[in-house]
Amino acid sequence: MDHRFRKAALAVVAVVGLVFTASEVLSAPPSLSRLYPAGGQRGTKVVTTCTGDFSWPIMVWAPGVEVVCGEDEGKLEVSIPPDLPADRVWVRLYNAEGNSNLVPFLIGSFQEIEEHEPNNSLSDAQKIEEPSVTVNGVLKEAGDVDGFAVSLEAGQTLVASLDANSRLGSPMDAVIQVVSADGFVLAENHDDVGLDPRFSYTATSSGKHVVRLFAFPSSPGTQIGFAGGDDYIYRLTLTTGPYITHGIPLSVSHTDPGAVEVFGWNIPPNTKLPVIPFGGTMLGDHREFEVTGAMRNSPDAVVGLAFSPQFGGAARIRLAPHAIASTIVQTESDNPMTLVPPIAITGWLRLPRKEGSFLVPLKKDQQAVIAVESYSLYLPLIPAVTLTDPAGATAAKVEISENGRDAVIAHTATQDGDYRLTVRDVYQHGGDRFIYRLTVRLEQPDFEMSASADSIVVAVDKPTEFPVTINRYDAPPDGSIGPITIEAVGLPAGVTAPAVQSEPTGDTAGKVTLVFSTTGEAYSGPIRILGTASSAIQLKRFARTPARLAVSHETIWLTAVAKP
Repeated sequence: MDHRFRKAALAVVAVVGLVFTASEVLSAPPSLSRLYPAGGQRGTKVVTTCTGDFSWPIMVWAPGVEVVCGEDEGKLEVSIPPDLPADRVWVRLYNAEGNSNLVPFLIGSFQEIEEHEPNNSLSDAQKIEEPSVTVNGVLKEAGDVDGFAVSLEAGQTLVASLDANSRLGSPMDAVIQVVSADGFVLAENHDDVGLDPRFSYTATSSGKHVVRLFAFPSSPGTQIGFAGGDDYIYRLTLTTGPYITHGIPLSVSHTDPGAVEVFGWNIPPNTKLPVIPFGGTMLGDHREFEVTGAMRNSPDAVVGLAFSPQFGGAARIRLAPHAIASTIVQTESDNPMTLVPPIAITGWLRLPRKEGSFLVPLKKDQQAVIAVESYSLYLPLIPAVTLTDPAGATAAKVEISENGRDAVIAHTATQDGDYRLTVRDVYQHGGDRFIYRLTVRLEQPDFEMSASADSIVVAVDKPTEFPVTINRYDAPPDGSIGPITIEAVGLPAGVTAPAVQSEPTGDTAGKVTLVFSTTGEAYSGPIRILGTASSAIQLKRFARTPARLAVSHETIWLTAVAKP
């Protein structure tokens, strides 16, 4: 291999494109299916192993962390900044021919260890010495059960939290149990963060306890039994210290995020932590974005993070572009709160059979978009929402939404006046974690763009077509989005992609195709696709990549293959 390429491969790759010479072109693009361990502690260096198909050494792109190829094939040395305001980064392998898909790498606060076999039986359970630790493990084969022995004092609260399916994409539906030394199940959890378990257990007696982990396939089949495989990778956090599950309020202003009160287990009352834009300057344009989708969240909203190196977990907080109610709302039907859109509030149903009640002033023909989120925030409330017009008639109602969890109403007012909005749990439940985020805004002319993939490869004499889907939102009487100019930005020298126009009607209204060409100078790096509208309002939007693990990105990887 050319020594220049090897030297570059062993260096830290920044978030700028890399230019290759023709002699440095490899035979095939790399693939990457997983990393193990699948994360690391802030302020440490982690050695993780790549699984996939690649030649070694390889180029690595991982914004937010520093990555160097190790001497051993497939080994990456990952250095994590101590103050990184992110709970996940994404790793991509690439060479002069193309790139792998992105693979998640989680960021934690506690000391990291690896699971060791045998640990299937109570007597073989792996002993955990530290009060707070994250265990990296694999359920390697069908029937595998991993056990971890912890010593608890009576009255001490143990938190067990698993990252596997929801944030890593592991094909497992796990169960965690806490059992006594003689095998009695004391507590268990199945699904709390999507398909991943997370719960606490307060010991009633001192002594040895065993945390037991096993899984079923995330996609059910005909076979009944515990499942496993090389891709059943997990990260299990065990702690008797503070662990964050969420923060309140659930939305803050993007111009002045301030601090939120954090909740979870073993957290002192009134503990507040600052909210930092996800990734900060360390990720820049390469941060994660919420998937707008059916919930019709504003594309201008971004993710914030409240975390502490001394606490497990973290709270994702929405940085919203509109007004925020700073207090927790616990309104009842006899004292409704008035919500003047656009606004977001955090509501709390502390007791069963209660509901939040609000008044939304609307004028005739105004289009209101009302979203109630809880389950997607890994909170247990499943909202039932009713909107009643000023005359007392039901204007819109959601009992069980199309996604079965959160709820959205898009309604055009038929008369002026105060519309009554009620929010309750569909099963009339309530409690400490029955919290929801209610967003009310008026529809305005807008658009969103979705990229067909998160990467593009273009070669000489072989232009590459790249479709972009456009979703347009009209808002009479304010109008609709007019023509949108769509172009690739950040292109290197030698690569062109003529801008295209999406007209308000016709074939280009919902989809356009960019055509990328190259003169043969090799390049690998991120670009973005920008849409610009000048009527009815001036607006810029970047195309977002297909959703994966409930997030999208605004950067797309471009490979320009060198001229032979």
